[in-house]
Amino acid sequence: MDGKKLEIVQISEREYWVGRNKTFLIENNILHVVASGEQTKELAMLQFEIDRKLSSLVERKINYLIDLNNAGKNSPEARSIWTKTTENENTNKVAIYGLSPVARVLASFVMGVTKKKDIRFFITKEDALNWIIEENPKNNQE
Repeated sequence: MDGKKLEIVQISEREYWVGRNKTFLIENNILHVVASGEQTKELAMLQFEIDRKLSSLVERKINYLIDLNNAGKNSPEARSIWTKTTENENTNKVAIYGLSPVARVLASFVMGVTKKKDIRFFITKEDALNWIIEENPKNNQE
């Protein structure tokens, strides 16, 4: 990460940037994470912290919409933290999308090691979002 210390930048109550990753809390209890660049242990730990902070703003379980189109390598420690995130009891569905070969590798790894059933990979954001919203007509009001 260019040797720079990672920063958390709060853009608004519902948007944070961690390094080059951007995280938005959008409607339907969805955390939209746009991953960009190498995903290190330090970045993953800060991202986990922000995810928990944003998910505390909703009363129900949170859904993840994760864009891996511009994501780079993930360290083994970062992959472990992503697995912890997907298996959290407050996580409902996880929809991962991206066209790059790196996105497919990252998604297949997370999907392969998690015990979570409601995790899927999609090529497009639209398909991923539709799966989160349309699969549960009550918009995930658990």
